[in-house]
Amino acid sequence: MPSVRNYSTKRPPLVEEKKRWPLRVLLLEPDYWRSLGILQILKADSSITLLGESDHKKLLAMRSVPSELHPDVVIVSHSLMVDYHVSILQHLRHLFPGAKLLVEGYDATLDAIADVLRAGAKGYFHLSSDPSNLLRALEIVQMGRIWAPREALVFMVSRSSNGDENSASGLITPHELSLLKLLQQGLSNKEIAQSLGVAEVTIKTHLTKLYRKFSVHTRLELLAYALNHHLIAGSFMRPAPHHDA
Repeated sequence: MPSVRNYSTKRPPLVEEKKRWPLRVLLLEPDYWRSLGILQILKADSSITLLGESDHKKLLAMRSVPSELHPDVVIVSHSLMVDYHVSILQHLRHLFPGAKLLVEGYDATLDAIADVLRAGAKGYFHLSSDPSNLLRALEIVQMGRIWAPREALVFMVSRSSNGDENSASGLITPHELSLLKLLQQGLSNKEIAQSLGVAEVTIKTHLTKLYRKFSVHTRLELLAYALNHHLIAGSFMRPAPHHDA
């Protein structure tokens, strides 16, 4: 596939639109050297204010953020989606409802970029591009515009029209999907474990991870989220008579 280049999908901003700066930026990049390089680019522009907390684990554990931590743009490493999938973007949108999300990384595939756009990000900045383009990307996404190849936008629309199963595959793993379907039947943790051939404690661990991923606290809330966001089809089969986590 030819290399993917970032560009705005709309016209260049008018001069008066630049008055929206200074810009408050929060960077979530777990790789030290990559974070250092991005911070050097951002610090070179005096109109950008860098915010903490940069520790993504500490931040994602928060139910609400301190008053001083309200960025205009959150730069999110694509590597974080290995652990959290694109649901991390949904959680960040919940924590920072007024912020725009810009994902950065080296994955230039159209489906990867389409996934992050469909999950609510305003753009994907490829780290192999000219560093000065990062400032341009921040300016674009802050105004609510998209920083991504047109092909990725087309791909995103086509994937969205393919049905709910594609949506589920972008948010949860096949194993998690199987767990949700068994949970939908009202099975207990022990019954689910027997069905999947794993230990009961493993099911509890997976449920805890799903609770955290989707910011819910109970089995019913998890099922409601899964149904409302089309991760699974249908409705509640029967109320679960058990009270295990």
